[in-house]
Amino acid sequence: MFKLIKNEWIKIKSEKVILVIVILSLIPLLMNFVNFAINNKDISLDSGFYFTYYNQYFMMLPIISNVLISFIFYMEFKNKMYLDWITYNIPRFQLLFSKILVSTIIMSAICIIQLVILSVFYFAIDRNIENILRLITSYIILNVIVVTTITIVFAAVIQLTKNIVASISIGIGVSLLSMILMAAPFSFFIPTAFGYRLGLLVIDNGYYYEGGTSSTIIGIGLFILINAIMLMINLRLIYKKNL
Repeated sequence: MFKLIKNEWIKIKSEKVILVIVILSLIPLLMNFVNFAINNKDISLDSGFYFTYYNQYFMMLPIISNVLISFIFYMEFKNKMYLDWITYNIPRFQLLFSKILVSTIIMSAICIIQLVILSVFYFAIDRNIENILRLITSYIILNVIVVTTITIVFAAVIQLTKNIVASISIGIGVSLLSMILMAAPFSFFIPTAFGYRLGLLVIDNGYYYEGGTSSTIIGIGLFILINAIMLMINLRLIYKKNL
């Protein structure tokens, strides 16, 4: 499996998509640093620097996760190598997971870099360890739920559509829907919006659902169920005989 992941990394690392994703992911951070330096010096977690960054980052996270996993699969279609790829003398589930894992590893690296920058910034300015721990927890919750869901869902979407424009367009639609409905009382039915609200719970429970525990149970349950179903769909697609 390690060799497969390494091969996927070799294929993707020379593509400009990595640079594009890194730049897009940094936009919310850079914008908020500029705003902090020029205008607003508020560093409170629930209404200041982190809250503004968190909202802007949430707008970008589903899109960049979608672009990455879509492109990783699309390379096989673009180079007309998909049939050759799935007929290697290697179990197909390993081929599938190698792509999902390399996408997850790249996204994790991007998220960790930004988390380190945020943590160092808050330590230098605020020096409140409790706030830094809350920030870290909030940030990890958001990334784990959103990145996991988008990666697994769009691994299936790109295999179904075989079209990166269609896959990315659907991803943008999901991001917009999540942003529109993230404040809705029923948004725990949408894993990406649920991840947003659950991450904010650590910062201020006033941002969370009135249902409290029941909303959390439903949200986590649907997150697991949807990802399990999409994973089975991915396996079904890659094991299809007539491609």
